Amino acid sequence: MMKIFKSIPLKKSVGRIRDFLKFRGREKIKFIIGIVLGLAAGGQFFASAENFIDSFLDTSRVANTWNMEVDTANGEVRLAQRSCDNTVWFCDLTWRCPGLAGDGNGLLVKRANEATALQWKIWQNACDTPECGIDGGQDGDNLVADNTLDFSAYYPARQACKAVGGRLPTIAELQCIYAYRGSFGNNFNTGGTPHWSSTEYSVTDVRHVDFYNGGVGTYPKTSTRAVRCVRGW
Repeated sequence: MMKIFKSIPLKKSVGRIRDFLKFRGREKIKFIIGIVLGLAAGGQFFASAENFIDSFLDTSRVANTWNMEVDTANGEVRLAQRSCDNTVWFCDLTWRCPGLAGDGNGLLVKRANEATALQWKIWQNACDTPECGIDGGQDGDNLVADNTLDFSAYYPARQACKAVGGRLPTIAELQCIYAYRGSFGNNFNTGGTPHWSSTEYSVTDVRHVDFYNGGVGTYPKTSTRAVRCVRGW
């Protein structure tokens, strides 16, 4: 019995014990059951509150991180309005190709290439963080999808996509776009200049897709290649 009243203040405990001793057999049982059920309900309430708080603070539940605005002055994070200009992007074809760069499950494809062929990087050396996912020219590493970064100094193709609110596609995304090129306007450069992906092959080279035959190859980063921007959705 003392265990039941362990967390109750001493004065209240003495009073409740005195009341308890006045009860008869069935009343004692009901009294005990009432206390046990009350403590159990209270424990469930606090457990539920704790779970709710944990879930609320779990930022992984926000699927499309590009769709967040951060007000650093007031310390607020809020969802931005989600919109798609169908004259610039193929907004109704997001289900064709999955987004694979962490900025959305779907992929918006721009309706046209950038006006000119561009260099992937102005120097033929490794792409390091924060612009790429890891330090050094690693096979399969990608330029990041974060458009808060400045790509203007060294990454002309990536900067051009940032300027229109997009990014370069990963090699897997670009292969998917080739497979559905008929749905995406069928107006890609097929005359011999391949399209850049965001995916490094080595310290010096980057993966590309030739839209003449769908072939995947590599070129030096300082070469100029066609650019078709995409956007996670």
